[in-house]
Amino acid sequence: MKQGAKVRKNDCSDYFLLVCFAMLVIVTVFPLFWMLVTSFKTQVEIMQIPTTIFPRTWFFGSYHKIFHDQFFPRYFLNTCITSTIITCVAVTVSALIGYVFAKFNFPFKTLCFYAILATIMVPSESFVVPLYDIVRKLHGVNTYFGLVFPSIISSFGMFFMKQNMEQIPDALVEAAKIDGAGNWYILGKIILPLSQSALSVLAILLFLIAWSDYFWPLIIVSKKEMYVLEIGLTLLQDEYITDYSVIMAGCAVALLPCFVLFLIFRRNIMEGIAMSGIKG
Repeated sequence: MKQGAKVRKNDCSDYFLLVCFAMLVIVTVFPLFWMLVTSFKTQVEIMQIPTTIFPRTWFFGSYHKIFHDQFFPRYFLNTCITSTIITCVAVTVSALIGYVFAKFNFPFKTLCFYAILATIMVPSESFVVPLYDIVRKLHGVNTYFGLVFPSIISSFGMFFMKQNMEQIPDALVEAAKIDGAGNWYILGKIILPLSQSALSVLAILLFLIAWSDYFWPLIIVSKKEMYVLEIGLTLLQDEYITDYSVIMAGCAVALLPCFVLFLIFRRNIMEGIAMSGIKG
């Protein structure tokens, strides 16, 4: 009797967790679903009450307006360029610094690592003025260099890769050194191949952060042809009229690369999450 009651209790707990997860999925996915279906509605259908979930007539005019806009394709290209540069450089630097902190001993190592961690807790808004002054003196205003400069070094990326590389047994590194391998060979042939999942997760996270950046591009660029998508989306709103269909279409286009990136690297993301729970 007690065993049967325990089994029923476990079943009730499982059903409760399933319901909670289902509600969480609905809350998370519904805004994306609503954005997508709204992008295919006319402005009249969007504003009518009661509203409809699916459009009565699928309207593609908003996407036509987006793709034939004079500057929107340029916004998209600028975002692709800056996000790719930031991701490639930041992941490379994070892997190098993480390798140094994980597998080398040097004076003030702990102090330097804590200094890097401290920068994570400092909000970027607090040093945006001196940062802008530095970029201005380097002639980086209204350039790709100015857009990517603050983000090519990631304190979080260094911390993330250091924690991951520490899980790789030191015996592998020592065995390679005995065989005559140098530090660059060990990094390229042993450490990085064993850190592929972590590198993929970090690359996706940094790409998403760079893709959705709004604050710094708004400050550093003033020419319309150098705007990124996040700024371009705000320009879709007219001064007196808000065309929600066009705005939702722009948001859908802006989210498409992120969605494709997730589909391509979803296995690496899951492996990286699983590895993050393994203690070395």
